[in-house]
Amino acid sequence: MSTMQNVQPPENKTFEEYHREGWRLYGSKGNHDAAEENFRRAISVNPNAVDAYYGLALVLKAQDRRKEAIAMFQKVLDLLNANVVEDRNRARMLRRLALGHINWLQSGDWNLEREIWKHER
Repeated sequence: MSTMQNVQPPENKTFEEYHREGWRLYGSKGNHDAAEENFRRAISVNPNAVDAYYGLALVLKAQDRRKEAIAMFQKVLDLLNANVVEDRNRARMLRRLALGHINWLQSGDWNLEREIWKHER
């Protein structure tokens, strides 16, 4: 599945069920397609779900779909910049992880030294 608008959730599952199933499937080798579908369904239920976008980005990265993965990691950053995560420490952690993955996908290096220094001050 390549577009978010193609996924419509059945009415009998909740965001939490899709989200949990996406992570379970991501952790199971060979289930990336099903994990992707569940994360996309979770996002269709809750479009501000940072963790679901992060999970989807990891799945896309595992599938070597670099451009799509970068776009999803960028969506994580956009949502964090919109303050959808109240816990500041958690938001900082997710920000660094998303930036690290973007850097790695673009250059093969996490390259977070400046990011860590800038935000630790």
